[in-house]
Amino acid sequence: MKQRIITSLGIGAVVIPIMIFSAYVIYPIFLGIISAIAAWELLRVFGFDRRFEISLPSYLVAGLLPAFAHDFFIHGDQISYILIVGIVIFTFLLYLATICVIGKEVVMRRNEEKTEGGKQKILGFTDVAAVFMSVTYVSVSFTSMAITRYMKHGNYIFVLVFVAAWMCDIFAYFTGRIFGKHKLAPNLSPKKTVEGSIGGIIFAIGGCMLYGFIVESITGINARYLILALIGLILSVVSQIGDLWASLIKREYGVKDYSRMMPGHGGIMDRFDSVLAISTVLMALCMVLPPFN
Repeated sequence: MKQRIITSLGIGAVVIPIMIFSAYVIYPIFLGIISAIAAWELLRVFGFDRRFEISLPSYLVAGLLPAFAHDFFIHGDQISYILIVGIVIFTFLLYLATICVIGKEVVMRRNEEKTEGGKQKILGFTDVAAVFMSVTYVSVSFTSMAITRYMKHGNYIFVLVFVAAWMCDIFAYFTGRIFGKHKLAPNLSPKKTVEGSIGGIIFAIGGCMLYGFIVESITGINARYLILALIGLILSVVSQIGDLWASLIKREYGVKDYSRMMPGHGGIMDRFDSVLAISTVLMALCMVLPPFN
């Protein structure tokens, strides 16, 4: 517990100033760095972190997409950047497919397919799916966090990612400890309960509305409370799905933590699993239903 607290204080000392000064280019660069680290953690779990023809393009996609958001959005060119993100992601898929096809064809011609027990594992269809889905997930999620910051009133909106995720996580834990009787997903996360899930949703809704009230009181910007409540509801549900999905990956690949980068907490994927799941959802919701006007 002591190690966990010390690590949390260290994380806060780094993250909070970056969030405060998020109008500057350091914010998307920071997101790009931790996005690349998250991609490395996932490739490490899949066993492809040392396959440089796979890992290096993955790190570039995951790192550069969030990092360049600032340059486009300070000029208000949002649609162009979203299109660029889509093109880069599709090109990455084609690259992985090419590696898969060439590798398989060479092995079939030699008739000496090597498996995990050999020198090198061949990139198969399921591997392409795992690598592509994972790298796309982290890169789009962190890019969405950057994009949301540069929307109208984005300096207040992007904080909702953390408000919803952390309120849901914290109060799902406490309400589950106090009232929990029915297991939510015992095979993936034995400690999670239905009661805790409901409690997390309720407190996430209240937390988003309270955050809107605080912003309105300090800045005078009008908070749209019904929309904030809807955002809290949707994000809290999605954050729990993201948490369970991250647990599913760890369970299927037999790992406890994605890495040991943060002692007592695990890796980036262990700490940002809920946040990653909801960042793109928040961006999409706020483009249609802005919570502040």
